[in-house]
Amino acid sequence: MTFNPIMFARHSNASSAVTNALQANSSNVVMDFSGTETSVFLSSILGLDLTKLTASGLGLKGTLDGDYNSDYSFAVYYFSETAFRFVLPHSASLQLQALINEQQLRFDIDYVMRTDLTSFTLSGSNAFDTLVNAFKLTPGLRLSDAQLCYGAQSGDVFITAIDKNDEQHFVLVAKQQELQKWQSYMQAQGFALMHSEAA
Repeated sequence: MTFNPIMFARHSNASSAVTNALQANSSNVVMDFSGTETSVFLSSILGLDLTKLTASGLGLKGTLDGDYNSDYSFAVYYFSETAFRFVLPHSASLQLQALINEQQLRFDIDYVMRTDLTSFTLSGSNAFDTLVNAFKLTPGLRLSDAQLCYGAQSGDVFITAIDKNDEQHFVLVAKQQELQKWQSYMQAQGFALMHSEAA
């Protein structure tokens, strides 16, 4: 039997939140983006520097309004030259969908809104180790650039590491029933459920 490690990452310069917390992201959506000219679109229209995305799972934080902390910011993850995944607030997805629709005659690109997926954010000093143990991840990658993020698929859950205001956060994306199971598990591990703004 071959061992295929699922590599995972965290940011080397980000601090951990004081409280181990879990926060539902009811305003976040997932968009799968594909086509033979996705890289061209992302670099020329969105202005993203894709040269840093050298391996599947690496991602970049981006913004549609110049503010990386606004409701028009996003994270985009590289799967292949022709496939990416956006995790972003609903308001940003509407603007991005309009932009893609406008450019579809010019570029060979398409998207699928993954309405079947939902997400929650995990933060705190125990978050990384809890995720590594629960999902059998290999903690081998360190991200020194706060604009980089990383995503890995473990079973039915897509798990991401993202720097939010110099604080390490992890976003879990899955179908509602699967995510509910993991939310219950994380709460049993001592992560407090927060009901404030979406992360």
